[in-house]
Amino acid sequence: MYLQHWNLQRRPFDDGTIPEFYFPGSSHQASLLKLRYLIEQQKGLAVLAGEHGLGKTYLTHVLESELVSTGKFRFQRLVFPQLSPLGILSYLARRLGASVENTESDAALLAGLEEKLSELRESGTHVVFLIDDAHLLEMPHLHLLRLLLNLREEGIGDFSMILSGRTELLARLSQLASLNQRVEVRTTIEPLVPDEVFNYARHRIQIAGGDPSILNEMAAETVWELSQGIPRRINQLCDLALLVGYVDQQQAIHAVDVEAAAEELMSVAA
Repeated sequence: MYLQHWNLQRRPFDDGTIPEFYFPGSSHQASLLKLRYLIEQQKGLAVLAGEHGLGKTYLTHVLESELVSTGKFRFQRLVFPQLSPLGILSYLARRLGASVENTESDAALLAGLEEKLSELRESGTHVVFLIDDAHLLEMPHLHLLRLLLNLREEGIGDFSMILSGRTELLARLSQLASLNQRVEVRTTIEPLVPDEVFNYARHRIQIAGGDPSILNEMAAETVWELSQGIPRRINQLCDLALLVGYVDQQQAIHAVDVEAAAEELMSVAA
């Protein structure tokens, strides 16, 4: 609705997975580099932790976009960790293209997965298993992941695994020492700091084809105060502030517009 008014080619604050919008905040960039290290060095298990709205899933999409273009890596994402352990095994095997005759047998599924992982390893492909919302995994799921990692350690498959979830995932892993001790990379995403919020918002506006100067420093400071540096909240506030500015036919976004956006969001939530 407001794109033409602000001379934008697309919405700059959508909560999508478009890698071009990535802003290298200090915490996010540190996590991204650690995960790249895990995969490029073909290590086993990593944990990416952070609270809701900090951009964990988005960061893994950025990671995937950076690495798949090399042709050496194949990413397989699991977004339903609430599946049964057998269901997870079946899902991963089928998504990788494993040949499995009996999907009700964990032994058959495991054998099919072993064969496919071995085939991919021989072709020079390193598989990356990405498990979102991993804090929802129960103990039987964690035992399954330990079993899968055994395949890697025995040289049957060449893959890395990233568990992404809220910070309680760290406590959950500590309950299973045999899996927790296999974690080679642990990284936690933190909110953006005040200066980063200003640069983050202007970066997204510029990538979307607009003039980043439409957001002034006072408006960005208000965004930080109301969002506390959480990217999802920043996106919500800035998106609605652009709409408010459009409705009022303004040429820039001011602090009052951000405050109006916050009030609108609170009224919707109520």
